[in-house]
Amino acid sequence: MTNVRTKAIALCRVSTQGQANDGNLVPQQENVQRAAEILNTELVQIWSLAVSSRKGKNMNRKDLREMHDYCKRYRSVKYLLVDEVDRFMRSIDEYFWWKMEFKKLGVRIIFATRPDIDPDDDRAVFDELIDIYRAQQSNQERITKTPSKMKSKLLAGYYPSNPHTGYKRSDIPGLHEPDEPNWSIMQRAFRAMAAGEMNISEGLAWANEQGLRTKNYGPKAVGGRKIDMHRWKNLMADPYYWGRLTFADWELPEDLIGLHTPMITKAEHDILIQVVKNKGKLFTPKINNPDFVLSNVAECQTCVDGGCKYPRLVGFYQGNGKGNRYKRYRCRCKDCGCKLGLRQETLHEAVSEELAKMNLSAAQQSKLREALRKVWRSHEKTLIERAFIADGRVKVLKDRKARMLDSLVDNPELKEDIRERIEATKLEIAEAEKAAAEAHDFEKDFDEFINFAFDFMSNKEAKWWELDKQTLVVYKQIVFPGGIQITADRKVYNPKASPIYTYKNQKTPQNEANLGKKYDTGGPSGARTHDTLLKRQVL
Repeated sequence: MTNVRTKAIALCRVSTQGQANDGNLVPQQENVQRAAEILNTELVQIWSLAVSSRKGKNMNRKDLREMHDYCKRYRSVKYLLVDEVDRFMRSIDEYFWWKMEFKKLGVRIIFATRPDIDPDDDRAVFDELIDIYRAQQSNQERITKTPSKMKSKLLAGYYPSNPHTGYKRSDIPGLHEPDEPNWSIMQRAFRAMAAGEMNISEGLAWANEQGLRTKNYGPKAVGGRKIDMHRWKNLMADPYYWGRLTFADWELPEDLIGLHTPMITKAEHDILIQVVKNKGKLFTPKINNPDFVLSNVAECQTCVDGGCKYPRLVGFYQGNGKGNRYKRYRCRCKDCGCKLGLRQETLHEAVSEELAKMNLSAAQQSKLREALRKVWRSHEKTLIERAFIADGRVKVLKDRKARMLDSLVDNPELKEDIRERIEATKLEIAEAEKAAAEAHDFEKDFDEFINFAFDFMSNKEAKWWELDKQTLVVYKQIVFPGGIQITADRKVYNPKASPIYTYKNQKTPQNEANLGKKYDTGGPSGARTHDTLLKRQVL
């Protein structure tokens, strides 16, 4: 080797921070120092760190980039000292790429285990190739074997990684035990949130006040800090706390239960998941909840008049932090700041009172029934034609059955096949006869519709709250065609009276001239039922 004193840099690397904490970098540092003395070079800087060197992670490694930039800046550096090949990296392609990048700067990679060997010697080149090949194969073996061993531990109920917040390592590897006071603090907060006694923000604030803190498990963890909202939500959603084991994106049985002591039940965990999903909303909407039948039906008058995008009211349960829950409605709008809210029973009572005001006199009922009869008669011709078609189909099917019976006599060898077709035709006949009977019964349909409609109008205050959400929305368009609006002083306002209840007892009631008109029943793109047409014409 040359006797001219040069300069060198060195790399001392381990894969994990745990290895660094155990002092595994110290022997490497001593070896590169010794190699620098043998080479009679000045070791000007050492990079000591914990970083992975497996295949695919080396092209943009921060330490290698820094060393390359250092050599580019200080051209007096001629050597890069590394303890062994696998301390530099464990990838053949990336190894030789970096070797050429340093060579372009006049820097040779020298290994502390054999610093006095010329790296260009044929034997040295061969040994270098064998060493880097072994390093890559060793890394590949770790990749394939380690997950298999870890999965076996998981399936046995152990967790082969750092303890979760609230737990700590026990004397048995992979079996974590409660870490007090964190475990008890989290358990109480989780159960309080699941019971509705605290919301997610209150639960976090209380837990931090009680002393919940992070632990320094893992290379990037910092202990002694308060839990932030992002981490708190992740903890709430983690199935580990009710007993289930998961790990990264591995496919594990859904019923894989760990040996650790669970903090909460599965039912409580399911509730916490919903709490996390609803975090950030001013309230939790209850879709199709029987407690809030006017949710997304009633509207805020202030927001409607102001042209706001979301003027509708939604129902929600409001807690007071003491286990009590109240049913309330609140305007969805966030644009105008109306903040309209009222109790559920207040709104429902007000709507019931508004419904009670809508009454039909005996004369109005008689006049309305007469008008409905006119509309019905305008469709009788269509209904008769439909009944005629249904009768014709029954006749066609019976004729087909008769022909098959004749064929059975003439073709005994096809007896089984013909009998199967006859049985199928019998079923078709039964269905056709049923359809024909229904088609002939249109007068009964009218009577049933009239009785149902007038019964609802006479008892609407009670029947309104018995309707399912979908039907209620339809009936709202009939009874409250202008919508149900709530004023700023929490009163119900009906902007447009229903034409049913304004139907006058006079010779020519409003819109009566149109009640007998024929309407297009629609085509293939959207046929209308006669009941629907009837309702539309009446209104």
